[in-house]
Amino acid sequence: MSSMVSRNLRILVGLSLTLALLASLSACGAPSGDTRPSDSNLVTGINLLVSSFDANHPSLVTWKTDAVKVQLAHKLPLGINTEAGWFLRWPNPKDGELSQVIVPWTLLGQYPNSPHPYFNRPEAGNLIPQSTSADLVKEITKVEMMGDQYFGAVVDIRASAIDPQWIIFTTVPYLPVTDNAYGFATVKDKQWSIVDFGTALVGCRIVPAKVESEFGYSCPTSP
Repeated sequence: MSSMVSRNLRILVGLSLTLALLASLSACGAPSGDTRPSDSNLVTGINLLVSSFDANHPSLVTWKTDAVKVQLAHKLPLGINTEAGWFLRWPNPKDGELSQVIVPWTLLGQYPNSPHPYFNRPEAGNLIPQSTSADLVKEITKVEMMGDQYFGAVVDIRASAIDPQWIIFTTVPYLPVTDNAYGFATVKDKQWSIVDFGTALVGCRIVPAKVESEFGYSCPTSP
């Protein structure tokens, strides 16, 4: 019974996100490209993220609703455009406030032409086809982000130039609940599968050493 209630709650939150986004864009008009979104659009996006997270992951919440409400009533930081979304960081957040947030482009109705390479972007390897990227994002979201598309973004997906059967990716949380992480995926049983994921020493003894080295990582040598 509780699982059914939880499922229905997630559906209602998702529907509310969609309806609120459409209403916001229709009323205010969506910015385009690299233009900074208005404070009102950013606040709408942040409120949607917080509401969704409160409903789906209450045990991970680190902020206080009243404090965030007061915080968002003031002028927002300028922020920058990144591949994951519009990134805001407050220099001196008060107790219970958000220290930073990334508002995803899907909630802003825009996508930058020249996003800042803000995250730890691997320079090696090759870009992958959009269809492969979409499949990977779906799998990563399911396995590593509890199936919640508003938990975080998957960015910088690149295939090894040495061995294209290996792909590296980075995950970036929208709200300050965990650190950025990276992982490796490869083909298993004719489909992409995540083989390791974390913040350090990812893929050691799993991913070929030459692929690790290609993307700038190394693993401890065996004694």
